[in-house]
Amino acid sequence: MVDVRLERQLSYYFSDKNLWKDDWLIEKMGPDATGWIDVSMIAGFKRVQEITSDVDLVVSILRKMDGIEVAENDNSVKVRRTRPLPPKPLQQPLHGSSEKDVDEAQQQAASTSTAWDTTVTATKTGATAPEEAAPSIPGFREVPKTGVIYVMDQAARHGYSAATAHEWANLGQGSPETTKARNWPTNIRKRLTEFVEQGVLSSDTGPWNLDSIDVNEENLHYGNPNGDLAMRSAIAKYYNELYRKGKSFQYTADNVAIVGGGRLALTRLCCAMGNINLGHFLPDYTAYAELLSQFKTINSIPILLDPENNFRITLRELKREIVGRGLSALLLSNPCNPTGQLIEGEDLKGWVRIARETQCSLVLDEIYSRYIYTQKMAPTDAHWRIVSAAQFVEDVDKDPVIILDGLTKCWRMPGLRICWILAPKAVISAVGAAGSFLDGGPALPAQRALVPLLNPKAVIEQTIMLQTLFGHKRDFVLRRLADMGIEVDSPPMGTFYVWCDVGRLPPPLNTCWGFFRELLKEKVIVTPGTFFDVNPESRRQFSRYETYVRISYGPCFKEILRGLDGVQRVIEKFRQEAVAAGPAR
Repeated sequence: MVDVRLERQLSYYFSDKNLWKDDWLIEKMGPDATGWIDVSMIAGFKRVQEITSDVDLVVSILRKMDGIEVAENDNSVKVRRTRPLPPKPLQQPLHGSSEKDVDEAQQQAASTSTAWDTTVTATKTGATAPEEAAPSIPGFREVPKTGVIYVMDQAARHGYSAATAHEWANLGQGSPETTKARNWPTNIRKRLTEFVEQGVLSSDTGPWNLDSIDVNEENLHYGNPNGDLAMRSAIAKYYNELYRKGKSFQYTADNVAIVGGGRLALTRLCCAMGNINLGHFLPDYTAYAELLSQFKTINSIPILLDPENNFRITLRELKREIVGRGLSALLLSNPCNPTGQLIEGEDLKGWVRIARETQCSLVLDEIYSRYIYTQKMAPTDAHWRIVSAAQFVEDVDKDPVIILDGLTKCWRMPGLRICWILAPKAVISAVGAAGSFLDGGPALPAQRALVPLLNPKAVIEQTIMLQTLFGHKRDFVLRRLADMGIEVDSPPMGTFYVWCDVGRLPPPLNTCWGFFRELLKEKVIVTPGTFFDVNPESRRQFSRYETYVRISYGPCFKEILRGLDGVQRVIEKFRQEAVAAGPAR
């Protein structure tokens, strides 16, 4: 909670309410309160010292705050407000209270709210009004938001809504476009037609068309917490046909649990885990941080991946980490969100072997398992590639390999909230018991309607279409980013994200928070890299990814184009300002 308390206090110092009466700070910052002040001075304030004495942590929090700019100059770090201080409104003290009482009440309110007191929200008349802080309710804590939820909340404060979404480019949220193939770009549709002519596809519109879900008296009753038997059997058959032909051990319905989304799958798994050391990699999926912090029996241990090694770890290093740190479980996304790096082939086979030998459960989030682009790099005429550790499992009930996947990403149906866990029977039994008191299982009507979507032949056709579309968007985004001078250490081999280093852009674009804030003004949303520094309970007081951002090419091509045009305008603006200002002294 240190970060939350510190952000509250710093927000108060730079708030209008405080500066209207803080003559000392105004003297330092100038009459409009936009002058630079040394961070060490702020860090030395009594109330800050009561929270932390770590100046680096203060700098880190200031960089995240809206309306604040941080700059390094020689051996010092300075901070300023970017918005001039407005005139103090004429306001009478509350009846029966002195002005001092009002100020103290306002200070207390500011110190318990993470929102700026000057944040405004649109009213129905188009006017703006101060946003009130949420009341403190006994027994409840302030729950941190995951990275994507946070950036969407900030976008909403800048005018993003369902009504204005068409004006924005949402390159921050991890959502694939749900448009039908007939609405894809012309060159993509032409390529699909060629595939039909070559006999690769049976149709250029897709192998299935889900327009409705039947609800009747047969599917309105309670279901099994682990999901409907028909869908669980279809999932097991899907893995057996695509990954396990000719193998002695085959998956059955007893190896499958169906859940209402990937995060719920992880929640069930964590709930079923004992008192263990669990390893996780940096960077990785943002939701892991808050999720892991809720389970006090899980001691989460970060394993840093080096950009110089393309955010990869060798098999020898992997085994050393597992044995040396006494890990009972290892959690990772593959392909990785946000870097797009992929473990496949002999490397993935080695991971499964090490998990088996060390008896360390390998929890693989394979939600992007069909967003794979390495077939383009291989000397083959293959039109598609899919990756799963299920291919290398020997005994489905003894090998400690747990796989998460679902319809959210690869089937492009995030709104249906249908995912699954594939694991040994003992694990499925445990997560079923957890589901009985956590969520009770997913909706029966949706499960029964979606069984045909798991037909392996249809999945392969849909994969070819998926990789044709998203491979095109990936290549386009990489070219545009290179033209703009945005560095990509390791081009994505999977997912629909690009992990970008903005550190060489002109200030304030050279930090993830400066880049994020300036793009919001252009109605473009990205996700700051610090959210992927998985850090349960904020145990570490610094972030490694302050110059990284994640850009999604999940949206439709027109939205991607609109967003990249906005990025280019912002970069050109600050490059021109840097040239006009001349060389730094």
